Amino acid sequence: MNNRRLTPERIRWLHTKSAALRLSPKYISIECAEIWRGEYFSRTGWCAHAPWDASPQWIGENFRKAITTSEYFNVPGAPSVDVEAFNIMQPASNTRRLAFCAEIAATYGYKTIEDIGRRCDVVFTEWHYLVDDIVILRASKRVSGGHSAWPESRKYQDKLIHIPLSSTDEELGLAIREAFSRCEAPGRQKINWPREETG
Repeated sequence: MNNRRLTPERIRWLHTKSAALRLSPKYISIECAEIWRGEYFSRTGWCAHAPWDASPQWIGENFRKAITTSEYFNVPGAPSVDVEAFNIMQPASNTRRLAFCAEIAATYGYKTIEDIGRRCDVVFTEWHYLVDDIVILRASKRVSGGHSAWPESRKYQDKLIHIPLSSTDEELGLAIREAFSRCEAPGRQKINWPREETG
């Protein structure tokens, strides 16, 4: 049985920040998350969207803002989160998420906010901010009803990209583009990246 004692090193490792990246044929979005034994749309962190062909500089700059403003609310070793604080957070998080989705739908010509999630690829991100400045980018696969991260196994190591947050905005953006190119979808659905560059 694994030793799961909460050593100082493990406590530092458990503290994470996160942001979700979505790419559709029309837009790219970057969404800051707050961590409460699960990830929720941030009430105050950085979120942004742009046309799908946004520059690596824009992607990297906005991703940096999103992941650095992510917040971790768990207390390692505590039996649960602060229930009162969680009950205040959840509706506020949902309200901001719906407003952000409505803005994307209006900007890129979707009829409903449900439509914005169709045919999109997702990259999950993780930063153990008390340990080092390495951000893990996780390509996903589309499954019925959403997206799934690849299992933690040597077989799928090519689905992970590790990059220092101290990299330049352009380097971060290029790494994120590469992560999107490693996403997978069922059947004949086309992967959104890489695309033939225009202009």
